[in-house]
Parts: sequence; structure tokens; C-alpha cells
Amino acid sequence: MQKTRALRYVLFSLLFALVLVGIVVHNYIALASLMVCGIILAIVSDFIETAPTRPYKQYNHMHDRHGDRTHLNT
Repeated sequence: MQKTRALRYVLFSLLFALVLVGIVVHNYIALASLMVCGIILAIVSDFIETAPTRPYKQYNHMHDRHGDRTHLNT
């Protein structure tokens, strides 16, 4: 997580800058293309951010009780 912190901050800052440019431009074609670039950038950023915890995702079902409501019936 610490190794990619600077990269994640740069990607999220770039996403914020794309949103600001899209608002300032007032052009629908530019806004649409910036939205697509922003969505792709957000997906890449999320993938980088969750990469260190991905191998441990299989253990989440032991700790999540969202589907198990039997303890509420007592």
C-alpha cells in the first residue's frame, strides 16, 4: 500500500483535474470524453488501490454477516 501511495494520489488528483476541466470547458463533446477518461482513470486507480488486499478477499466471507440473519431471530 505504501509503495503506490504517490501514484494513487497522482491518479486521484488527475481525476479531480479532469472534472474541473470538464466543468470549465462548457463543451459537451469534451465533457463526454473527459468523463470517459475519468471513469477509466477511476477504474485503474481502484484496481491499484485494492491490489494488495485482493489475495485475502477469500477470507471476507468468514467475517461478513450480511447474508446471515439467523442471529436476529432469537
